[in-house]
Order: sequence, then structure tokens, then C-alpha cells
Amino acid sequence: MKIEDLDYKIPRELIALYPKKPRDESDLIITGKNLKKLKFKELVNELKPNDALIFNNTKVIKAYLEGTVNEKKISINLNKLENKKKNIWSSFIKSKEKIKKNDKIIFFKAFHAIVDSLKDYENQITYNLKFNISFLKLNKIMKTYGRMPIPPYIQKRGFLDSDFNDYQTIFAEKEGAVASPTASLHFTNKLIESLKKKKIKIIKITLHVNGGTYLPIKTKNILHHKMHFEEGYISDKSANEINKIKREGGRVIAVGTTVLRLLESSKTNKGLIKPFKGKTNIFIKPGYEINSIDGLITNFHTPKSTLLLLIYALYGKNKTKKLYQYAIKQKLRFYSYGDACLIWNSNERI
Repeated sequence: MKIEDLDYKIPRELIALYPKKPRDESDLIITGKNLKKLKFKELVNELKPNDALIFNNTKVIKAYLEGTVNEKKISINLNKLENKKKNIWSSFIKSKEKIKKNDKIIFFKAFHAIVDSLKDYENQITYNLKFNISFLKLNKIMKTYGRMPIPPYIQKRGFLDSDFNDYQTIFAEKEGAVASPTASLHFTNKLIESLKKKKIKIIKITLHVNGGTYLPIKTKNILHHKMHFEEGYISDKSANEINKIKREGGRVIAVGTTVLRLLESSKTNKGLIKPFKGKTNIFIKPGYEINSIDGLITNFHTPKSTLLLLIYALYGKNKTKKLYQYAIKQKLRFYSYGDACLIWNSNERI
């Protein structure tokens, strides 16, 4: 498969720059014999008692910072903590000037970072920044002065105070992500209560999403793409709860591609889930057998992305194209603040 197979065109007005309010008023497309559209809050009617929804409880940190190099303004999206003791972070930098090793980035008096090294990741430069303060002090500064690391296409409309809540899920507990598990953004506390009343199980696992999520595939042959590593954690309790649902005939629905990637990183050959603690760079593409879940709730993803390729693996290329065409025709909203779909896992990958 070539990169052109992952491309599609979308009307600009369908790219969501703001979320629906309330969140569960978003639209939801359900796959099956026919595609059907309903409100996200009606998800409860599509699920059965003893089904389980698996959520990512990572918490997005305020990882967007602004500073200067040689008195020229630059913007920084911290990506991943590489060395906690030395407080070195891999980062994406936006600058009109070329950033070089040993450049000093000044944020304000007594707070700066040195460009420790540069790496070329899929034709995207990442910069390892060594801060002159401790990890704990940096964390405090980020909470005060940092901004939510909303995707670049949303940043173009400017940062809003509301993004602090809008770009954070109601399940956010474990700090460490620099991108939101956006499928979960559609859930409200009211919807969760309705799901629980119907005896639908809510289970949480953790994958700290990093900025590599947004990097498009740039290799002509997608098989040559290198996936980014992310930290994940599945407790004994969560693994046991998921497997219990499976044994008792309930359906396991992953809420978001981050959840699916972590479950697939920790499964047995038969799709049972094992406890997990570590890093994963799993690359799910057509031909890969997905058997850890019965369904996936996910947003509509950007062209040429590994996320869209994952949907091809789960649902099939042609069916995914029809799904996206239907979503465009129905004027659904795309990307992080957009609408969603529930894709049931089947053996038909066409």
C-alpha cells in the first residue's frame, strides 16, 4: 500500500476548531449492514448490559511553551520526557530561524533550556531540550504559564482558556500526555451515569499520548514508517476485568485508537489481555489481526496518518473510504474536536 491510498479531501468547514457543547451532542455513526447516524448520547442504546467501554485515563499536561532564541520568538510543544533526572525532553519547535545544537532558549529570567541534540524523525526534526531547572519546578511552571498542546491546525485559530477543559477528558487522572485521547472527549458525566445504570462496565487503562500522534506518514511505502514509542500501563485489575467480560460473552469496546494500541500490545494470541507496564510502538496496519476488541469508538482522522491506517486494518480500506464519504455527505465534523464513529470488529476487511 502506498501513501496515496491514505489521502482524501475534506471541505475546510468540516474541520472542527471547537467542540460541541455539551460534548455528548456530537454526532456518532454506527457501522453495520448500513451506516446510521445518531447523537453520541444515544450510544447507550447501542450497547448491552455486560458490555465494557475501555478508556484511556491519561491527563494532558500544558506542554506548549513560548520562548526566544537570539531574541527571535519560537513556539515549543514538549513531546516526551527522555531523562527525568537531567530533565531532558524531546520537543517539536516552530521557528522562522534554524535551531541548532547548543542554542539557548530563554523563557524568562532564570528559566531557559539548551538544545542538547537533534533527531530526524520521518523528515520531522525533534529537539532534545535540557532545562536548567528540575523536573518538579518545570512541572509547576508549565501548570502556570504553559498552554494546552492543541493540534497545530487548531492553534491557527489561537489559544483559548476554554481549551484547558475542552481538550481534557473527564477521565483524566494520570499526568503525562501531550495530546488528548480525543475519542473520550465526547463523554459527559451524565452519559457515564446512564451507561452504568445499564450495567455497562467502565474500565480504565493508561497510555501517555505523545506528539508523534500528529505526524503524517511521509514514506512512499507505508511499511517503512517508524512508529513513536509511548508509555503504557494496564493494571492486574483492569486486565482481569476485561477478560471477565470476554469470558461472560460481553463485548469489549475500545474508546480511541490509543486504547486499542495498548490492548493489542498486551494481548495473548487469543485476544486476552495481560497486565502491562512499559513502552509500545506497535504499528497496526492492514494484515494485522485485531482480536482484543469487539468495537472501536474513534474520531475521523487526518489523511496520511497512522490512525487512518489503523482504521483500514480494523474495517478495511474500501469500507473506511465509504464511511468517510458518508460522514462528509452528512456534514459531520472531523479531527480532534469533531464527531465520532463506532466501528464494530468483523472478519470482513474489504
